[in-house]
Amino acid sequence: MKIDPNIQFPIDPQSDRVTNSAGKTVPSQGSTSSSGTSSANGEDTFNLSSTHSQVQTLTASLANVPEVRTQRVSALQQKVNSGNYLPNSQNIADAILADQAGRRA
Repeated sequence: MKIDPNIQFPIDPQSDRVTNSAGKTVPSQGSTSSSGTSSANGEDTFNLSSTHSQVQTLTASLANVPEVRTQRVSALQQKVNSGNYLPNSQNIADAILADQAGRRA
């Protein structure tokens, strides 16, 4: 990619007004309705999909999920410290093989 040093950019591109195909000037900000669309007088419109709302909700929910399950870790630490943690080697081997088989597929 080559950059052309002769291209001039405006200082504040957001301050310019948008002109629709009929040649009318459309206000740049603050004139759209609360739903995100403008009136039906030939102005450009936009609309956010419901997917955006779902992503925002899931992101907020994910922030409340702890990265480490402290109760489970604490219980396992107590078993290890007391000498009562006896993992089943067959289950561990099966889990390793299943994990490796899943990565190859």
